[in-house]
Amino acid sequence: MTLQELVKNIPHKGRADNRKISAITYDSRKVKPGTLFVAISGIQADGHDFIPQAIENGAVAIISNGRSPKSSAVPVIQVKDPRSVMSHISADFYHNPSDNMYVVGVTGTNGKTSITHIIYHIFQQAELSCGTLGTLGFQSPSGMMSTGFTTPESVEVQQMLQTLNAAGVENVVMEISSHALELRRVDDVDVDVAVFTNLTPEHLDFHKNMDNYFQSKLKLFQSLPSGKLAVVNLDDAYGKQIGKHISAKVSTFGLDKRAKLHPVKYELSLDQTVALLRSGKVEFEICCPLIGSYNLSNILAATAVSLEKGVPPKIIQSALNTLPPVPGRMEKIEADCKGMVFIDYAHTPDAYEKLFKSVLELSGGEGAIKIVFGCGGDRDASKRPKMAAIAEQFANDIFVTNDNPRTENQTEIFSQILSGFSRDIHQVIPDRKEAIQTAMQSMRDDSILLILGKGRENFQMMGTEKVKYSDIESIKNFTNAD
Repeated sequence: MTLQELVKNIPHKGRADNRKISAITYDSRKVKPGTLFVAISGIQADGHDFIPQAIENGAVAIISNGRSPKSSAVPVIQVKDPRSVMSHISADFYHNPSDNMYVVGVTGTNGKTSITHIIYHIFQQAELSCGTLGTLGFQSPSGMMSTGFTTPESVEVQQMLQTLNAAGVENVVMEISSHALELRRVDDVDVDVAVFTNLTPEHLDFHKNMDNYFQSKLKLFQSLPSGKLAVVNLDDAYGKQIGKHISAKVSTFGLDKRAKLHPVKYELSLDQTVALLRSGKVEFEICCPLIGSYNLSNILAATAVSLEKGVPPKIIQSALNTLPPVPGRMEKIEADCKGMVFIDYAHTPDAYEKLFKSVLELSGGEGAIKIVFGCGGDRDASKRPKMAAIAEQFANDIFVTNDNPRTENQTEIFSQILSGFSRDIHQVIPDRKEAIQTAMQSMRDDSILLILGKGRENFQMMGTEKVKYSDIESIKNFTNAD
């Protein structure tokens, strides 16, 4: 496309000519000859500072908010909101791929990844071609590719959707974070079904308060026209509010019997979840390997979407009964030690409370719970003592360690975590591998070890460097000396 074609419907200043645009980026390091560079303000840096580098690397045009150097080398198109413009022109550049697909967008504090994984598996069982985009990466017919973001910037989102569209994929399930909504990364994604999981305190360093956080999530549902669908969790106080603010149709799920889809009865154990589900006059039983009441909620959300899509209950039943583990979500890892070892991505007070209550309930209160956890650096510090206090309520032993300290002082992170403890059942072991293996060495036959925060991440962010690391490798490399 030409520069003129890309900006013709966008209010702007500056002269857009017919020079050909072969790529769009906001990262000056990715600029190559023929690229349109969009200067956006990020959390860590401002793209306007990198305009000279972008031009030097071969950018043939610049879009900025007006704070840019004067250049006669390339056209500088000035707009009010570069992020909004980048979303719009990226969709145009990649031929609006979401218009040709059935898009399910999943948002909420917890459960997004699990619900995305479950819907994908059900759709696959129903022979509905499907891709995913989220924390685990970008799932296409050629496999899974890591992206490093729950929801990437709009350029990557549109490019990935176009890749799926070109491969003949007709359905996509994507996680949509509050950051993505606030930073306009999905403005031009045509979402058919929006799913709301729950809302609990997280990212308050970014949103400042819960009302702002909710308003960010609400944007996804308010963007749905009347013919589209919102699938919301009736067990969540914020979920109950969504229907009051939107014009789209609303379908509900939850343990609450007033929800359209709910369990008539259910049994939870450390091995499986068995439930009789009801939606209107339809009833069917499931036996799913996912465990815990919070996972029952995730199962309900995915089932509700699948029923609305028209997937027959028998196929949903079969898919749930054969569901593979959600990577890094209460995933049992076979280990050379006594007891049981699980990894989980839980990294918020609410996720901790739900996880620990489920484990205690599922074990009948008989298991000795051990916990390995840390808190990420350069993130909301207020949750650190809260997470410690919750862990202390349920654990017999706690091993505090690092978890992506980034550029923050690790000693200060530990200090804030420790301020939440009131009993002496913890020890600090900064090296994460050592902390895990020390915990494993202490286990008994009735021990349940929960290694939290990273799930299946294969790196640690130490300073600004991404260092290779895996909780699973630390578990697998342990040899019980006994």
